[in-house]
Amino acid sequence: MAKKKKKDLKGQINFYKAMAVLGVILAGTLVYLFLGSAPPLSPQAFHNPENPASQCLACHTGQASNIPIMPHRRMDDCLFCHTPEDPR
Repeated sequence: MAKKKKKDLKGQINFYKAMAVLGVILAGTLVYLFLGSAPPLSPQAFHNPENPASQCLACHTGQASNIPIMPHRRMDDCLFCHTPEDPR
């Protein structure tokens, strides 16, 4: 069986390097989009960014009516993902 020439391997190595770079770019884009997908806090009096996370959890994990449930695990801070919306 014939061995591959070094010239042939150089093209394969460049292909895999290019695919690795594209993979890293795609993974970074997906992480960036995932972190930016959290809805903003609506400009209501009870959505004060200075409130502790326990106040948010009391409403969003309780059985109060017309309040959406929190569809993720509990975090230390709500502002890690959610940003306050401008009250325009």
